[in-house]
Amino acid sequence: MNAGSTTRRRQRPWHLWIVALAVLALYIGGARDYLLILVQDTGYIRDQFGPGGVVYFTDYPPVPRIFWTINIVGGLIAPVLLLLRHRWTTLAAIVAAAGQIALLTITFAFFDRWAKLGASASLFDIGVGIATVLFACYCWWVSRRGLTATAEATRTG
Repeated sequence: MNAGSTTRRRQRPWHLWIVALAVLALYIGGARDYLLILVQDTGYIRDQFGPGGVVYFTDYPPVPRIFWTINIVGGLIAPVLLLLRHRWTTLAAIVAAAGQIALLTITFAFFDRWAKLGASASLFDIGVGIATVLFACYCWWVSRRGLTATAEATRTG
């Protein structure tokens, strides 16, 4: 084993793996929900959200769908970038968090999300939003500690 690989292993803390894999698992589940709702799997929607969910997701408007897509894509990409220690990790995590915040704001303010989907689903999604914001903060912290590649390191290495 050469000194470079030892240094690299020391620089990647154990918690980076746990955080990245936990967020990736969360967003894989979210992507599954997204796809099943997108194809209008009414059985799945009814099982997850009750009859109000079927009504809520029928003809789901494009604006929240755009923010939902941004959130899901960012939430899938950011933990992978974190594992790769890529310089765009923090940006991807911030984009995912912004998409989730926008989605929650729009759907609670304009689409009566709490009443139509119920407290359980609403609280879960708020929890996902908080977790995503915390993940973005973690990515920023990891980046500030020099554990992701900087633009300069990417150009020279």
